[in-house]
Amino acid sequence: MSGFKIPLEFSSIGSFYEKNRINADEKNDDFDKNIKESISNFIKLMVSSPNGSFKPDARFGFSLKNCHFENANSKDEIKGKKIGGKSDNANNYAKDLEKAIKQFEPRLQNFEVKTDFDKKQSKISISITGLITETKKEYKQELEFHIWKNNEDIRRIQ
Repeated sequence: MSGFKIPLEFSSIGSFYEKNRINADEKNDDFDKNIKESISNFIKLMVSSPNGSFKPDARFGFSLKNCHFENANSKDEIKGKKIGGKSDNANNYAKDLEKAIKQFEPRLQNFEVKTDFDKKQSKISISITGLITETKKEYKQELEFHIWKNNEDIRRIQ
């Protein structure tokens, strides 16, 4: 009869982990591709989720997705925040997204978020550039979506 004996020996788990650990130098292109894809998919999920849609943490999401029927004013603002701009400006939606990424995506560092707004098409373009924490390789993602349409409309440009 096979199986586990009680009590379990947890010391063997630690040695197994150490033997099978992959050093940063040994990581291959598949790893780089997979981690980039994982970060991109997570950010896409975050951008497509309004704040408050994730019950365990209401801060998760992108605050602009909470604006369903609001119109942009002549200064391209919704609810007093500029739609387009860089994350170095405190009063725009790029800064909101930067805060969310800092909080929920620790695999990205030294990043910047830029948003552009095409008022005629009601389309937002988002560009995120930075470094992947684990590999120190460059990261870039571009997304675009129409503000007043469903989440299915969000797509990766790259």
